[in-house]
Amino acid sequence: MPIAVDPRQPWDYVLKAERNKEISTKFHLRPLTCGELATVEDNLAAFNAESGEARLLSGTQTLKILRMGLVGWSDFYDAEGKPVEFQGTRRKVAGQDVVQPDDITLDRLVPADRREIAEAITEQNRLTDTDRKN
Repeated sequence: MPIAVDPRQPWDYVLKAERNKEISTKFHLRPLTCGELATVEDNLAAFNAESGEARLLSGTQTLKILRMGLVGWSDFYDAEGKPVEFQGTRRKVAGQDVVQPDDITLDRLVPADRREIAEAITEQNRLTDTDRKN
């Protein structure tokens, strides 16, 4: 029996490198809606008919996923130990207000962490029914 996914229901994600630490940053993520996921998947590659050049737009895809699926964080500090504020623009998704992070906010994450978080968001959309039950 299929199990419904609720794009309004966020979950916390901890980076793999921080999972065994006493205090770790929690990234608040939500699954993408079917429309958001389609937008991401449809724009994964670009093809230029004149030159015959095909490009994989993985960086662009990562940013789109983060803007849609990263909705906050807690216990995230800068080098001086000050909390880093999650900033962005409020928008409605599936009837719920969420904050879409701006580029200044996303710049606070190193590229490897951005990729890992984006992968966690898309993986949540691809979980099997058995995975969701567990």
